[in-house]
Amino acid sequence: MVQSNVLSADNTTSGDLVVTVTDVAILDQTVEEVLGLMMNVPVAISETPVAPTNVPVTLTAVIGLAGALSGAFTVVVSEAGAKQITSCMMGMEVTAVDDTVLDGLGEIANILAGAWKSKIPSLSAACLLSVPTVVVGTHYDIHKKTSTFRIARSYRFNDSVFTVTLYGERP
Repeated sequence: MVQSNVLSADNTTSGDLVVTVTDVAILDQTVEEVLGLMMNVPVAISETPVAPTNVPVTLTAVIGLAGALSGAFTVVVSEAGAKQITSCMMGMEVTAVDDTVLDGLGEIANILAGAWKSKIPSLSAACLLSVPTVVVGTHYDIHKKTSTFRIARSYRFNDSVFTVTLYGERP
């Protein structure tokens, strides 16, 4: 992989941006702020990633990134985890995966992606987010173009684990 040293409008190089974007400390801080502070859900790093499997149902919220960074920000969680996150966000018990859960997971992914990019000055105004797309099913793949970078980090909250993956390239 060849790293370019062309300066952007904010005087960062492509290599600098990739180093900043792949800094897991920024992602960790974002997750802690959004879930820990905003939703009052204790969060800890987990060594167990979540991946689409045959059982149980898995949900993946995808936020597209465009502009200074091209790629995607995904949140993968089990059915039980999606219901727990939505319950905490809504302040009410959620017992089934319905539109409330789908919208809730999409919104959590959107808040996480927005909070994450706001911590990186060169992305704050120069990287656009798509509306969330939520995939529900078993044993599926999210196909993506080959990426310049990829980071994945799993977090434990209550009885569940979710995995945030960020991948992409600098246009």
